[in-house]
Amino acid sequence: MNYFWFKPVTSSLIILGVSSSFFGCSNQPEIKPEESLVHNVPEVIEEVNPKALQHFMDGEMFLSQGNYPMAVIEFQDALRFDPGSSSIHTSLAEVYVRLRKFERAEESLHEALRIDMKNVEARELLAQQYLMQNNINKGLEQYLILEEDNPNKREYVYIVSEILARQGDLKSAQDKLWSLYKNNNSETQALKRAAEIARQRGELEFSFNAYSILTEKNPENIQYWKAYSEISVMLQKFNQAINGLNNLASLTSNDPAVQERLAILFFENNEFESADSLFSILYEGGARTPGILYYLGRIAIVNADYVMLSKFSSEQIELFPEEVSGYTNLALANINLDNQLDAIAVLLKARDKFPKSFGVNYLLGSTYSMGKKYELAKKSLRTALTIDPDSRSTKHLLANVFNYLEDWNSSDQMYEDLISTDQTDSQALNNYSYTLAERGVKLSTALDMAQKAISLDPKNPAYLDTIGWIYFKLKKYKKALNYIEQSVLGNENNPVVLEHLGDVLMKVNRSNDARVYYQKALDIDIDNVRLIGKIKE
Repeated sequence: MNYFWFKPVTSSLIILGVSSSFFGCSNQPEIKPEESLVHNVPEVIEEVNPKALQHFMDGEMFLSQGNYPMAVIEFQDALRFDPGSSSIHTSLAEVYVRLRKFERAEESLHEALRIDMKNVEARELLAQQYLMQNNINKGLEQYLILEEDNPNKREYVYIVSEILARQGDLKSAQDKLWSLYKNNNSETQALKRAAEIARQRGELEFSFNAYSILTEKNPENIQYWKAYSEISVMLQKFNQAINGLNNLASLTSNDPAVQERLAILFFENNEFESADSLFSILYEGGARTPGILYYLGRIAIVNADYVMLSKFSSEQIELFPEEVSGYTNLALANINLDNQLDAIAVLLKARDKFPKSFGVNYLLGSTYSMGKKYELAKKSLRTALTIDPDSRSTKHLLANVFNYLEDWNSSDQMYEDLISTDQTDSQALNNYSYTLAERGVKLSTALDMAQKAISLDPKNPAYLDTIGWIYFKLKKYKKALNYIEQSVLGNENNPVVLEHLGDVLMKVNRSNDARVYYQKALDIDIDNVRLIGKIKE
């Protein structure tokens, strides 16, 4: 005899709880007796065999009490009187799951679904036990069936999308959640999760648009504004980021951390006055973080206020000695205040503390070079280049140091490396051609490089002087005069260029004019004995 049992109701919360063995950890969760996986309560029973009903109800009682062996016996007895009941097979399967007898549970669930393919509770339990055993593909398969058969049950979309995401199929997960939101604009949680996945996938525009919607719908949600601001920064949508952080600041009672992020954003957006104002408010209010002190220092650099840079950098070193930027900024302040020895002292201390810092070694090499301590400069710059082998600024400076040391082979190799890796490096082309001209070698090659540098930057005074000087070395004095005169117009305070012009004028028999420019050069470079001799000739 067939009996009609109404399908039981399964809590979606319990579904998510069971599947958390997959989402959270590999350990199987402990299931308490009162937490029924499928709570079978027949609401209407037609033509019920009293013995089947009695055994079924007794089985439910034992199940709720955690007496699983007795529950198995009662459900098996119920099936003797009603073997065609999908609900009884489902309840028996639940007991087997609790006993970790997954094979038997699976057999019972397959039987339940054979009898009734639409038994939602049986299919949910089958999916859950697959996930509990980390059989993710089979679990997903069952939830996909549930999703198709129950299109109005949003919980299945969330579960399926999460499983897809954890499997690495982020696009499918995102698409499912986005479709759910499009079909029901009240499903903001679906949109939020889609935005998170899109961000993970690098689809920042989608994520930005999603959070734009979310912040509009939920203008007091702090997490939404935080995500909106972060993604705006990543997309370099600085105005939107500033707007987001302003809203975030108002919602967090002007949290100093939020204000600091806002001030940093002002700075990175070149809104230096706004950044300075906000950082100053934070500083005067007693806030001291590495970021605040660092950016106040950077603002001082923008304003060329190296006294203030020294102040903020010194304070940063005192409070946060593990922040390398404090040392490099203090050294930079000393350099610009003509305290090279103090700068070197700071950098040597920093080098001991941060031996693998590119910035420290580079700046130390640069400072040594300015002080004409070329051997020490070479050592520091070589260390910097070891840390960052692709640093073109280091290669440029090192090539210049080799020139001063008259290590022509090393200098030439460095310039050739720079040019071979970037044929548009006009500075390398110019400097290499100039050193060849000074040495009086490979003048034809030097002229080719100088011409290319000029073509890349036609109005650069240094490049005009270089090509003019090469023509001078080639004894083409009229061409030399033309280029060097143009160079002087844009570089009238450079004693080397002024001397070059004097030398060319001498060659074209304009000795009086030549001495005028020698004197101008000497007025700038007052200890230049060579210039004194030329004036007296």
